[in-house]
Amino acid sequence: MRHWIPPLPLAAGIVFQAVAWILALAYAASPSSGIALAWVHAVALGWLTLVALSVLLHVVPAFTDLPWRGERIARAAVAAVLVGASALVVSFALNATAALAAAAVLLVAAVLAYVSVALITLAQPAPDRTSAAIARALSVTLLMLAATALLGGALAGAMAAAGTGSLAAGAARAFAVAPSHALLGIGAWLTVLITGVSAQTFRPMLGARSRSTRIHVLSGGALVLGCVLGAAGAPFSPALLRAGVTLAALGAFAYAADALDIARRATAPHPPVRAFVVASVTWLVVAAACATAAAWGAPLAATAVVAALAGWVGQMVNAHMHHLGVRVLTTLIRGDEDETRPWEVLDARLTWTTFALAQLAVLGITAGIAFEQPPAIAAGALAGLAAIPAMLANALGARHALRGRTVSLL
Repeated sequence: MRHWIPPLPLAAGIVFQAVAWILALAYAASPSSGIALAWVHAVALGWLTLVALSVLLHVVPAFTDLPWRGERIARAAVAAVLVGASALVVSFALNATAALAAAAVLLVAAVLAYVSVALITLAQPAPDRTSAAIARALSVTLLMLAATALLGGALAGAMAAAGTGSLAAGAARAFAVAPSHALLGIGAWLTVLITGVSAQTFRPMLGARSRSTRIHVLSGGALVLGCVLGAAGAPFSPALLRAGVTLAALGAFAYAADALDIARRATAPHPPVRAFVVASVTWLVVAAACATAAAWGAPLAATAVVAALAGWVGQMVNAHMHHLGVRVLTTLIRGDEDETRPWEVLDARLTWTTFALAQLAVLGITAGIAFEQPPAIAAGALAGLAAIPAMLANALGARHALRGRTVSLL
C-alpha cells in the first residue's frame, strides 16, 4: 500500500532527532569539528530535510493539482537520502573521510533524482493561476535544495581530499564557501520551503490563515534573493554578504509578524500546536538577528545555525508532526477517508510536556553555543532526549485510541 506520506521517513526523523541530542552531549563533553558537523547534518538532513521530502510527496499534488511524474523515483530517492544521511553523520562523527565522500555522492545523486522528477511534475500545465504560482514557488525552492546538495558534495570532496588526518584540515581549506552552503541550505531551502508550505498548512493546523498573500510573496522573495546574494558574496565580498543576509532577515521578520498574527487569531482547539508555531517563529527572529550580526563581524554564526535548525525549523516540524504526523497515523490505521482530528486522540499533557522540554532543549543548546558553556549544551541535550519519549508515548496512545475507537454509521 502506498501511503500519502510514507511513515518510515517520519519515524526516522525522530530517530535522527535523538541522535542529534546524543551528539550534542558528546560535543559538550569534548568539542570537536567532526561532532559539530555531525550534529548539523543529523538535524538539517536527517531530522528536517528527510521529513520535508516525505511531506512534499503529498504537498506537491495536493497544493498544485498536478499528478506526480516519476513518483516511484521520488519515493526511492527519499529512502536513499535516509541511507546517505545516516552514513554522512557517522562519517563526520568518526572522522571517516573515505566514507564521507561515498555518503556525499549518494546524497547528491538522491537529491538530484528527487528534484528532477519534482521539477518535471511541477512543469506540467497547472489547472489555475494559484496552482501555477505554487508550482513555480516549489520549483525555485527545490532548485535551492539541488544547489545546496551540489555545494555540500563539493565541500565533502574537499574534506575527503585532505587525507586521512583530520576533517578539520579539509574544513579549513573549504571554509570560504561553507557559509554559502549554510545560507542556501538553511535559508533558501528549509526556511523558504516552510514559509511557503505553512501558508497552506496553517489553516487546518490553526484554523486561521494570512490576511494578505502579498506578505508571503514579499517575504519569500526577500528570503530567496537575500540568501542567494549572501551565498554569492560569502567567499568574495563581505559587502554583498551583508546586503544579502540583511535582505533575508527582513523577509524573515515580515513572515514572523504575519505568522504571529495568524497564531493570535487561531481557532483550532489544539493550543500546543499553536505554541509550537509561536516558539518556532520566535526562534526564527533570533536566528535572523544572529545571522545579521554575524555578517557584520559578531561571533554569532554558530548560534544562528543552531537557533535556525533546532529552534525555527525544528519546532515548526514538531508543530506539523503533532498535526500532519497524527493524520498520517490516523490514515494508516483507519484509512485515507477518516476525518479524526489530531486533538481527539493526542494526550494534551504529553503534548505540553514535549513542547516544554523541546523549548528547554533549544534554549540550552543555543545559549551554550553563544556563551561557550558546555553545561548548558548538555542540559539542553538532556531535555531534548527527554522530549522524545513523551512524543513517542503520545503517538502510542493515539494509536491505541484509534484502534479502539468505534465509528457509528447512523
